Amino acid sequence: MYDFIVIGAGYGGLTAASLLAKSNKKVLVLESHYSIGGCAGFYKREGLLYDVGATTLSGFDYNGPLDRIEKELNFQLKKKRVDPGMVIHFKGKKILRYRNFNKWIDELNKHFPGINHEKIWKKIEKVSKLAWGLLSEVPLFPPAGIKDLFSFIGKNTGNYLALLPSLLMSFRSCLPKDASNNEDYINFLDEILMITAQEKSDKVPYLLAALGLNYPKDTFYSYGGITSMGHEIEKKIKEFKGDVKKRRKVFSIEKKESNIFSVKAEFNKKTEVYESKNIISNIPIWNFANICGGAFKNKMNIVSKKYSKSWGAMTYYFSVKFNKDLGSLYHQVHSNELKNFIQSESLFFSFSEKDDLSRSKNGFQTITVSTHISIDLFKEQDFYGDNKAKIKRFENIVLNTFKENFKKFEILEIGKGEVGTPATFEKYTNRFEGRVGGIPHILDYYPFSYPKNATPDPNIFLVGDTVFPGQGVVGVISGAFSVVYRILKNEKS
Repeated sequence: MYDFIVIGAGYGGLTAASLLAKSNKKVLVLESHYSIGGCAGFYKREGLLYDVGATTLSGFDYNGPLDRIEKELNFQLKKKRVDPGMVIHFKGKKILRYRNFNKWIDELNKHFPGINHEKIWKKIEKVSKLAWGLLSEVPLFPPAGIKDLFSFIGKNTGNYLALLPSLLMSFRSCLPKDASNNEDYINFLDEILMITAQEKSDKVPYLLAALGLNYPKDTFYSYGGITSMGHEIEKKIKEFKGDVKKRRKVFSIEKKESNIFSVKAEFNKKTEVYESKNIISNIPIWNFANICGGAFKNKMNIVSKKYSKSWGAMTYYFSVKFNKDLGSLYHQVHSNELKNFIQSESLFFSFSEKDDLSRSKNGFQTITVSTHISIDLFKEQDFYGDNKAKIKRFENIVLNTFKENFKKFEILEIGKGEVGTPATFEKYTNRFEGRVGGIPHILDYYPFSYPKNATPDPNIFLVGDTVFPGQGVVGVISGAFSVVYRILKNEKS
């Protein structure tokens, strides 16, 4: 009998499990894959280690979630700050996203003259700082009910209420005309937001856009890959007497008359049954709806259908040997050819650090390349039918884009590559239809209708990228802090 069974060993599930185990709860994590991480996982080929999806760490500034989890669990990740945090290749320009505010403004003035960048980005900085303070000080935001409003008492309520308009208006609508009417500038910002918020500036609330646009400023490289922090958290779960069982795919959750949950998982073609007083789901809401039982299943089906908008990813994994140093490890390259092919406008190149010998060898660096594709378009394009011509076309676009934009670093050798599609993510991470990145941060869902960690059942909780605040390692770790706060607060009351 467990106090909590956590389904899925992504960063949200691992963080929630570690914090609960530290609070002397008996915790079990069930993971369908042979390793942790989910979309922030890894795979190995020919001695090289590749990040599967997520590739960057952010969330150390402003007492952010990643800084907090390191302190809370008392570990120190081997990491390196990357500055500039990203290089954007846009219409023949190379725009460097510097951490230093003045250098960043100078860079913007150079490439996009005639816009008051200092005023725009000072506001972005201010809102970002307040937003992280809100999520740290008032973890039950947005409130799931009247009781949650009491968590605002004694906090910096006035400052936080001032953030409310930024959740009700799009980022683009808040820009001055000299910026909003500049098509190139908007396209440049939109593609950053597609990485960090899954949508463009006319649909993303100002607050979420501010966080997303500041994300590349606070960029770290994790030695050993993006999953390294997950391994540190997993160690802490076990240190606090929690259990992590892998290759267990949960296929049924039933609540018995005793209010105890019976959880069934498949392992080596056999069924294992576990019992728990509480459930925390770290899998996407669409997957969770499929394994729930009774009246709760109907409620989850309603939720999962309401939030049907999501993206898939096209990825390419290969290795390269350069003669010259890259400078920054993260590059976004705009591509008209890609847009004409799958209606996506940029490729994101993430390189391993040359001295990270846990990931590479013989002078090679591994590269994960990713871009968005709509699930509907993916089906229409018949990628599911293993359309080799289209797979090859995507590979050619990636490699041609790479050779053109990175030739100045003197490419010595390119290793064999592999293409990933939504079907690949569905197969290896079990995500419904291969949807990745969670639910887009759009006005239709904010501020109070985005899925929350509380559910109609007081003993079932949600974490992960389809629950507020969602999106990336930083979002799901923040969400895990919130759900554990809710659980422990409920116990006290």
